[in-house]
Amino acid sequence: MKFGHGLLPVALAPLLLSIGSVEAQQSPVRAWREGREREILEEFFQLLRIPNIASDEANIRRNAEMLSAMFRNRGFTVDASDGPGAPVVLAQLDAEPSRGTILFYIHYDGQPVNPAEWTHCGPFEPCLVTPSGAIELDASGARFDPDWRVYARSSSDDKGPIVALLNAVDALRAIGQRPAWSMRVVLDGQEEAGSANFGRFMVERGDALDADLAITLDGPRHPSGRPTIYHGVRGQAALTLTVFTARSDLHSGNYGNWAPDPSIQLGRLLSSMKDEEGNILIDGFHDDVIPLTPAEREALEAIPDIEASLADAFGIAQPERAAKRLELKLNQPTLNVLAMESGGGLSAPARTAIPAFARARISMRMVNGLDPARQTELVAEHVRSQGYHVVLDRDPTDEERKRYPLLARIDAGSGTRAARVTMESWISATVAGALTVDGVPPVRLPTLGGSLPFTEFSEGLGDPHGGRVAGES
Repeated sequence: MKFGHGLLPVALAPLLLSIGSVEAQQSPVRAWREGREREILEEFFQLLRIPNIASDEANIRRNAEMLSAMFRNRGFTVDASDGPGAPVVLAQLDAEPSRGTILFYIHYDGQPVNPAEWTHCGPFEPCLVTPSGAIELDASGARFDPDWRVYARSSSDDKGPIVALLNAVDALRAIGQRPAWSMRVVLDGQEEAGSANFGRFMVERGDALDADLAITLDGPRHPSGRPTIYHGVRGQAALTLTVFTARSDLHSGNYGNWAPDPSIQLGRLLSSMKDEEGNILIDGFHDDVIPLTPAEREALEAIPDIEASLADAFGIAQPERAAKRLELKLNQPTLNVLAMESGGGLSAPARTAIPAFARARISMRMVNGLDPARQTELVAEHVRSQGYHVVLDRDPTDEERKRYPLLARIDAGSGTRAARVTMESWISATVAGALTVDGVPPVRLPTLGGSLPFTEFSEGLGDPHGGRVAGES
């Protein structure tokens, strides 16, 4: 199971830990939180000020050290993995008595950042953004408007949930309660960079993460604003497609109308993969998709329709495959071109040369049932069906250049499978009940749009209630 958030409200987090009634607990928790908003944000801002790019090993370790201290201050037993790179931090808190064990996966690294793109404040200089603009925490006054936002790298993805979870524990204790479930919290410092250390941790210490329920605190809140539960994640696959013509760039005046243009060839090739409505035209691309169950379709139909508001927010006149709503399309594979280059790109000095090659980076999102290697091969087969001679992971030879008028190279990256758990288990319904606020249920989605190391749980941890803790492939 996967629990999604925008910036997870602190008032909701204790409900998940206690798996109890919202009406019975919301008021004292809310009063506690309102009485210490500044203290919560001060700790949050302190964590956000530490740069957290996975390749910055010194600062990533500072993050791990601060997080370890934050959990120890709440009574958790904490230890961190050894070795190079980002430590995996494991925090444990046992409940007495305990209804079972909940495992939380959260990552503390963030995506690489360009400070010049930040307009409100620097990526590691957190600020509050109000309707009138950015303000410093010290200038915010005694009360905080719930519509204000915290701007900083990883304020939501994914440090916000860490602070929310810790303050949920504080809130329960403050109102005379304790978590009803024992907790295992595993913090990954390389999620945005492949989670290599986390993979090794699962091999070496996976037994320490035995749990009745695995929850990852990551992913966007549904645009309707409701708390959101995802029951699975997409996998992914990627490849680079290069089209070759001449051995070297040729002068556009001397050889225009004679030398083939690889940019035009690449454009035609890419456009053959999708039609004008956005349907993927590659043979077999959808054949292995596991269909949604009746319960999953029923859950999708109960979600507020946000198509019009999304189009307005993003300035899109008509989305791809407009007859189907976004939430349904999240459960179907994607194929998108994320980058293209030829002739050095538009940022390079202007040249009067026909480039020798054109290249595109293609990304595919997997859904339940799809194998990344198979989907990549389907793309290669499609390129061949368009008349191309395809070479893998190398440039064509001189003989191939002379023999084949259409030449393409494919470099395939590593991929991950999708995973999904059932919506129909009692524990899924219990979590949904804990997140029902004032009679309004959470949004329940079969699949998150993004990808996470979710199969580490779904394929590695057994569920005593049948199936797996996280999604079955």
